[in-house]
Amino acid sequence: MNAQPTTDLEFALLSDAEFEAFALAHPQNSFLQSVDFARFQRARGQQVELFGARRNGELVAAGKLNTTTTRLGYTVLECAKGPLLDYTDPDLLPAVVGLLRQRATERKAAELRISPNLKYVARDEDGAEHPEVLDNRPLLARLGRLGFAHQGLEMNFVNVNWMFVKDLTAAADAEELIMGTSYRTRKAIRKAEKNGVFLEQATLETLDDFYGALSTAGDGKGFVYRERAYYENLLRTTNPEFTKLMMAKIDIPAYRKSITERLAAESATADGLRREVEETGSKKKANRLKVVQDLVDSYERSLKDIERFPDSVGVATVAAIHFICYADEVVCVIGGTVQDYIYFNGATSLYWGMMLHALEKGYPRYNFYGTFGISGEDQEGHGGYEFKKGFGGEVVQLVGDFVLPVRPAVFHANRLARQAATTGRTAAAAARKAAATARTLVARLPLRRS
Repeated sequence: MNAQPTTDLEFALLSDAEFEAFALAHPQNSFLQSVDFARFQRARGQQVELFGARRNGELVAAGKLNTTTTRLGYTVLECAKGPLLDYTDPDLLPAVVGLLRQRATERKAAELRISPNLKYVARDEDGAEHPEVLDNRPLLARLGRLGFAHQGLEMNFVNVNWMFVKDLTAAADAEELIMGTSYRTRKAIRKAEKNGVFLEQATLETLDDFYGALSTAGDGKGFVYRERAYYENLLRTTNPEFTKLMMAKIDIPAYRKSITERLAAESATADGLRREVEETGSKKKANRLKVVQDLVDSYERSLKDIERFPDSVGVATVAAIHFICYADEVVCVIGGTVQDYIYFNGATSLYWGMMLHALEKGYPRYNFYGTFGISGEDQEGHGGYEFKKGFGGEVVQLVGDFVLPVRPAVFHANRLARQAATTGRTAAAAARKAAATARTLVARLPLRRS
């Protein structure tokens, strides 16, 4: 197993099966630290290895390591959402860091990057801190003493560190689960169900449907999605429970027919009630008439709303979301609603459908993943945060990324080069802006008359 002793720990490269057994049982497990994701990355040509640390023969730490090298030859050894270990063990943490530093040196890496899958501090649904519940802030100082520099607490869109997570263990069934959502969310869920929105998991044969909806939603909302080949590789290299490319769909002709039939039935009921009210003056019937008339008006609006969708559209994909199911949670990685079909509440249907899947399969957590705009209504992303909040849950902030220089001279030279490049780009952008302003001012000057 390529083992080599270091202090009381022994470094080892693990088999897929041995790593997976350890990772699945570990409280810090994450899909980023899984064999499925390792298999996917290997198929994409990435350099991946699964390491372990043994103490007296017992596996006490493990992690998936990625080695990446830029075109300029700068190499990074990274353990995203890891390594998996007991960070409260005062002897284990420095010993594991020593092993990883040695491995990085062997890989000729200039830096070692880790991001433990641990909460920074407990937060509630509004993002308020509760250090009396959980507080891992002292870990930053411990890692600092080992040579790591913390990379900050801002939202990381690549290695996500701000999330919204719902605990599912308190819900015994679907009814208890839905009652844990807000009134507005329950109404949207039931409306989508009544309107016939249904879910479908994409396969290689239907990937174009999924990717078409995902890319349209991403272009409309401004979120970053991967190229089609990325999702094809996921389908080819991971199991269908791990990778769930989910679509919400609506049969436009069937929906129009259903609404038309409901409108006809409620209109007839309203006509009958109206006659009874005129004949008897019954207040009870008058109240009932008001409720029925509201339904009639609603169905008429619904038919008006879908006039732009002819029956020739057939079955439309109204939303697409990439989910991952692994270990203790279902994760909503990326996705959204096609803006033209927002009326059908496709994203709501997908979130709810996968929440039911999590409940059925025994996943204790539902992770809405990247969440920002928590601090106020004026922040970008606040609407998405409020949407997730309607399902119930809490804000989760992880401790973030830590970087350890392994080859200090190369590391600092790279940092200086990056800073210079950033400064250059900023200066160039400023120059372009100044030139554009000058051209505008010149254009506004009065023409000289001869």
